[in-house]
Amino acid sequence: MTPALSVLVVTYKSGADVDTCLALLAASRIDRPYEVIVVDNASGDGTAERIAAAWPDIRVIAETTNHGFAGANALAYAAARGDAILLLNPDAYLRDPDAVAVALAHLDAHPQVGAVGLRLVFEDGRHQVGDAGFEPRPLTVAVHAAGLSGRFGLRGVYLSGGQARAPGPVSVDWLCGAFLMLRRAAVEAIGGLSSPLFLYGEDVDWGCRVRDAGWRVEYLPDRSVVHLQGGSGSTRSPRWLDGLAGVYRLRNGGRRLSSPAFFAVPLWLGFTARAAVYGLLGRLRRRPDLLGRSRDMKRFADHLANI
Repeated sequence: MTPALSVLVVTYKSGADVDTCLALLAASRIDRPYEVIVVDNASGDGTAERIAAAWPDIRVIAETTNHGFAGANALAYAAARGDAILLLNPDAYLRDPDAVAVALAHLDAHPQVGAVGLRLVFEDGRHQVGDAGFEPRPLTVAVHAAGLSGRFGLRGVYLSGGQARAPGPVSVDWLCGAFLMLRRAAVEAIGGLSSPLFLYGEDVDWGCRVRDAGWRVEYLPDRSVVHLQGGSGSTRSPRWLDGLAGVYRLRNGGRRLSSPAFFAVPLWLGFTARAAVYGLLGRLRRRPDLLGRSRDMKRFADHLANI
């Protein structure tokens, strides 16, 4: 039987995360036939062999080269047969057994929607900023860096907490690849899942291209998926900035605003100001969490010097 849905999982030394991910996927209430394709990006730690032994119905593609997130998903997509394609990170946990079915039903009910995503949360239920947003442009990055996303009608590159609690679907430019469901026709319209970006930002690139091709990209805030990445609070890596910078260069190449300065300077100013404010409030109120945010903002501002 031809599957209606293809679930693509890319692993790289994913350890026990992928075991939990696949177990929760298998326990999900999916009302149509589906297949699971795992591409292992040369983990070299037995991940591919362990999955193949534990899950005989899963197709495992064991690579000897690390192709990056986009490259590995492109390999999986080439083997996929479903009309709906779900990109699922190995550290994305379907605690809601109806999450996949809800996303599929949304595609069924809205033929103009080419991509759909759900709210991403940490294990403690906090919203994970970075699960969806708008195209990286000087204004959207400045709005985000200044902490003004969702305020005064402003759109930042990332959805704010308030926007992520909207009562219904939110039209966005891109969705995080940790849980990203795409209509096959939309993927074909953008030439597949290739991207010149190796790691970070590919999902932003795909979403903007799907939108450019005339499809709607929608975020469903009333359903959530647990995503472990970045859940350690003040230890957040600044590498996400590299992805945004890469997409910014791709989208603005040859234009007046293509200079990295138009991307980096607004962010640097915003992060520097927020580092100072969080640091002051953290000391005055004796709030370690605010001091942690201050360190994050300082780390992000320092990282921009290398972009």
